[in-house]
Amino acid sequence: MNKVLKITLIVNILSVFILSFSNFIFAAETKPKKNLYEDTEVYMRLVLRTPEQLIAFYQGREFKQEAIDKILETCYVTPIVKNKKFDVLWLELDSWQFLDINNKPISRIKRDYWKEQWQEIKLKRAHQSTFGWTLMPEVRDLRFDEGVGGSVILPWQTKPFTVIANFPTGADKNGPVKSVTFKGVECKTDIEQE
Repeated sequence: MNKVLKITLIVNILSVFILSFSNFIFAAETKPKKNLYEDTEVYMRLVLRTPEQLIAFYQGREFKQEAIDKILETCYVTPIVKNKKFDVLWLELDSWQFLDINNKPISRIKRDYWKEQWQEIKLKRAHQSTFGWTLMPEVRDLRFDEGVGGSVILPWQTKPFTVIANFPTGADKNGPVKSVTFKGVECKTDIEQE
């Protein structure tokens, strides 16, 4: 093969590779991400945990199987929130709404429920504490550029549901309410589900 032909072949191969790679990058950037919201005011992402992830996390911390079984009856939604604009953005879980496919409210499973469950099965206090720090705070003020994350626990849902996160704003909560809505959220059953 002569030198010009080799160079032409190499250039053609590289061109195909570069075009393919740039198409891959462009497609990845333009594909909308599920359970992600971002504007100039707020960044919010919902992460859903699979049963396998929950088992691994709690077994790794030596939780008794009875506790893990109770956890697996639920749906873990882990919001990650960042305040990008407001002096104060208030996280108040009681102002959030969870609606089933028919727009009927889904009751969030609150901390008091878990306290009773753990006492009933005599879960060690250290494990109760570990479980508690994984939960989203009930109320929290987020200053500018501050973020927070943690689990919000719902009864297991077999159909998609809606999450409406309402955030009062301002030091005295006298600013406009910022609302973020996620539709079609699903309890995750396996790692491949996106």
